[in-house]
Amino acid sequence: MQFRSGLFYLFETMGQATPAEFYAQAADEIRFGEDLGFYAVCPAEHHFSEHYGIMPRVEHFLSFIAGQTDKMMLWPMLIVLPLADPIRLAEDCALIDQMSQGRLVFSVGSGYRKYEFDKLGRDIAENTPRVREACDLIVRMFGEDNVTHKGEFYQADGITLQPKLFNNRKPMVYLTTSREDQIQWAAERGYGIVPAAGFNPSTLKHEYDKHRRFAQAAGHPEMELKPFFKWIYVDEDHDKAVEEGTRLAMRTLMAFAQGGGKLLSHLIGRSVDTWGDLSEKPEWLDQRLDRIMASGADYEDMVKSGWTPFVCGSPEHVAEVLGKSVEAGGNYFIGGFKCGPMPSEQVKNSMRLYQEQVVPQLQDVLDRTTSAAQDTALETGTRL
Repeated sequence: MQFRSGLFYLFETMGQATPAEFYAQAADEIRFGEDLGFYAVCPAEHHFSEHYGIMPRVEHFLSFIAGQTDKMMLWPMLIVLPLADPIRLAEDCALIDQMSQGRLVFSVGSGYRKYEFDKLGRDIAENTPRVREACDLIVRMFGEDNVTHKGEFYQADGITLQPKLFNNRKPMVYLTTSREDQIQWAAERGYGIVPAAGFNPSTLKHEYDKHRRFAQAAGHPEMELKPFFKWIYVDEDHDKAVEEGTRLAMRTLMAFAQGGGKLLSHLIGRSVDTWGDLSEKPEWLDQRLDRIMASGADYEDMVKSGWTPFVCGSPEHVAEVLGKSVEAGGNYFIGGFKCGPMPSEQVKNSMRLYQEQVVPQLQDVLDRTTSAAQDTALETGTRL
């Protein structure tokens, strides 16, 4: 199997670029990424933030990018589904899929920033039932005619999308989550997951295994693409990369904590709860980011522990860190190469080094891991 990589964009200008400048830089980097062989572009949806996450409609951005690329998958990370009108969103997604000739992935999540829900007139306490009802309704509209639905939150009366997805294909559907009930819900419908709390290999393996067991119990195959995410900065100068990458990544994480502190605490807590026995859980790992920073733990401590929300350094170091997530089952890395307002030339150099020097090493790890799993399955089948 081929190891795949995606480009994540949060669009956090940090007041150092205008939105127009940032969008133009992102488009240029994405075109460069397609030439390098990146598999997907993965923009994040956020609302009403002055500097953090200036991207209210990822569908519009992906439509813009679809016309500038030929091969890259258009993979939102993610659409905040409870804030959308399902019928209009289904139409937008089908249209983009037609224009891109089948490159759209329907990738959604529940949302976590209360002020976004408040300003758009939605109750964040309803985000879980809303994402489930809307997702199922949209998937039906992608594949059926004359869809009628009378639900708790949404209604549809004889809807037939025009157009439907490209060549009437079955949609790729992914849900970003760290909750077991959501993993089960997605798996039972044949939807994939993006583990939101996959900062350490043990947690990633736990989430993948849970999804596989729930999917198989419902008669669905194991999901083929197993995503994992980190912020990333690669440079020939290891010390420079660690210094600059840590500064930018921690600034982004602190901005995340300001509006999403509850979610961040949950994600870190998920890491603690699913730590496993591959390594000893560090004493400094706390559910609050400010306490982790106050503990004096640095990047080297994070790498030593295995808990790494970001990775930065030389190609050899980055491959070693990411390789542990591949050994845990991951085969599709979604990287935040554009961390904050990092200059495009630095971003491009990091992308180039990653593709040329890191990916071949990750492919080797994936090949070895896959071969070992096949040997184990064969031995198990022989004993039975």
